[in-house]
Formats: sequence, structure tokens, C-alpha cells
Amino acid sequence: MPVRRAQRFICGRRTLVPDALVRTVLSLAADDAYAYTREDMFATLVCTIEVHKGPVHYGAALNLRGPEAGTLWALWRDGGGPSAVLEIPDCPAGREVDSPCSEFEGHSGGHSWELDDPPRIATAFPLRRQAWT
Repeated sequence: MPVRRAQRFICGRRTLVPDALVRTVLSLAADDAYAYTREDMFATLVCTIEVHKGPVHYGAALNLRGPEAGTLWALWRDGGGPSAVLEIPDCPAGREVDSPCSEFEGHSGGHSWELDDPPRIATAFPLRRQAWT
């Protein structure tokens, strides 16, 4: 009888990309060789590392072009918006078999091909309380 392995999931936390983050990312990505626009960025940040206990989440904001280019990752805490942007090299795992991990170098948890989306979407966006009259 085959042994059933436990399914592993990405964190799945999401946050919107505010205009200030767009400006920051595009200024960091400014390069003579490549031109980036808002359309090159992800519209929503999704924490794709394996489910974790910490309050800090990582979401790819912009995949940089070129060999060994890396990705600009935005960081945010539970209950808040993006607070930092880091350029981090891509995870080297899987490159030798032409199926690279889509996370950043040194990420915690499993590689992207080992993880599934959560069975239900994690809290997507903080909702404002509204008084109904």
C-alpha cells in the first residue's frame, strides 16, 4: 500500500500593491538595458513561501530581466501594507533540470514545485470596518 505524503502549501497571504510601492520598485529596477512599467509588476503580492508562523510575508513584485537578474521582493507584516523592497537572487534549486524554484535564494520551507496553493485563499485583503446605518 503506498504511503500518502502530507500535502504542503504556500502561505497564500495577499496584499495589494500601493502606488508608493510601484514607484519604489520601478525606481529600483531602472536600468539602461531594460525598461520596466507598471504592467511588468504583479498586481497583487502573494506570499508564496511555505506556510510559516512568522508575521513577515514575502511577495514577488517584479521579475527582473536578464541572466542571473533575480527578483524584487516586497515584504509586509500581518495587518500592514508593504514596508520594504529587496532585490534577492533566485533560488538555484532545479536549474540543472530546467525546472527552477520560483522562490528567492535562501528561502525557508520547500521549493515551489513541492508546494500547492492552499485549499482556500488565506485572508486576502484587510477589510475596513464600516458602520451600516
